[in-house]
Amino acid sequence: MTSRFQDQLNIEGKPWLQLTPWLLLVAAFLGTCAVAWAVQLVLLPHFFPHLHAGHGMLVGGDSAGMNLTAVELAERIRKEGWSVWELRPAGNAPTGIAAALYVFVTPEPYMLVPLNALVHAAGGMVIYLIAYLVSQNRMASVVAALPFLLFPSAAIWYAQIHKDGIFALGMLLCALGWMQAFRPAFWSSAMPAYAALFLPLALGLFLVWLVRPHIMILMQAVAIVTTVAGLLLAAFWWRLGTLQAKRAFLAAFVFVMIPVLVVLAKPSDYRVESWKGDVVARETVMPYMPGYCLLERGANASADKLSSTIAAMRDFYLSGNSYKNARSNMDPDFVPGTVCNLVGYLPRALQIGFLAPFPDAWVAEGSIPANTVMRRVISVEMLAVYAALLFLPLALWDYRRKSEFWFVLGFCTLLTVIHVYLVPNMGTLQRMRYGFLTATIGLALSALAGRWSRPGRAV
Repeated sequence: MTSRFQDQLNIEGKPWLQLTPWLLLVAAFLGTCAVAWAVQLVLLPHFFPHLHAGHGMLVGGDSAGMNLTAVELAERIRKEGWSVWELRPAGNAPTGIAAALYVFVTPEPYMLVPLNALVHAAGGMVIYLIAYLVSQNRMASVVAALPFLLFPSAAIWYAQIHKDGIFALGMLLCALGWMQAFRPAFWSSAMPAYAALFLPLALGLFLVWLVRPHIMILMQAVAIVTTVAGLLLAAFWWRLGTLQAKRAFLAAFVFVMIPVLVVLAKPSDYRVESWKGDVVARETVMPYMPGYCLLERGANASADKLSSTIAAMRDFYLSGNSYKNARSNMDPDFVPGTVCNLVGYLPRALQIGFLAPFPDAWVAEGSIPANTVMRRVISVEMLAVYAALLFLPLALWDYRRKSEFWFVLGFCTLLTVIHVYLVPNMGTLQRMRYGFLTATIGLALSALAGRWSRPGRAV
């Protein structure tokens, strides 16, 4: 099985290609550990004490409270036994994981750094594998992983206690597994390595469910869209003669089965229940943007439910105490009350998803000192993002015949846009879109690096 898995990643018979992602993983792990420990033990307590909440945690974030909850839960476990342990105390799986580790080690966040670093390094290796499947170029794939690994804003989760690193890894694993089904070479091989498809996808869905179970609702919708695209592609391959009828049917069957796998990971989060409810009841408490629409409210129950649920999700952030008056809220007056509103907002959603925060926010003051520092850090990242996006047309041209590239680009774009609709707070959106944005610009940079290294040749 290992050999066939390598076959599907096109790394068989080339030891240096087999070794490169592991070298990247080790280097990223050690570098991330060094940065995280420097932040917790040196920078915050000694150079930025006004931003230090104690124990290496940042003032104003969720990490300090999550660490305190984890310490208290670990102490209860020692006294009362494992029956009191919770996976998601206060809705946060990283807190439960930290508490479990604190039982066996010193209850200090620096003990969590190796685990956080491993998660972060694994995310970079997954982007490497995605880029290699597309580019077949080792140097280009390493370059593709660098934004994810090196952008300093990621320290918010790998040097603290947070869920975003696990979430990003889970989503990237979903993309890595799913994209196998969009590769004709996967289906034309004598024995497709289904492990290369289903293992990353299943592990990715588990990690997403672990930290953000409510997102599984969105993944069900993404799975349906992806399955429709996959069925059309399988039919196209068959008509074109790329695949025989038997293989095309097999591909279509797998495309249909993937949503079943997604549905099996049922959401279980209090927010899921709060988003459900009668559409009419929601109309009495939610303002909707007026204007003519071909599909007005009341014309279609499914359309009403979709727009109402998205409006409720967005309202969840705007009505909360943490976000109600946040200076980083984007378009707080937009309410997706109709399908027409959703479609009309799409250009703005794309703009925010890939280009925000905009330059005027880089120099503005945050609501607390820590947020001000983060604005300055993000400004440097966004300059890099803008520069990298200039090369996206190059990737569109070089990879135009690779259906797996279009899947990854569509996957990242779709989930980025969805999160813009749901999350009006830029700080939260920055964390949730991190994997999608860095994977997108990573593919853009891989096209540039591929041409720079050896044009027209696989490395």
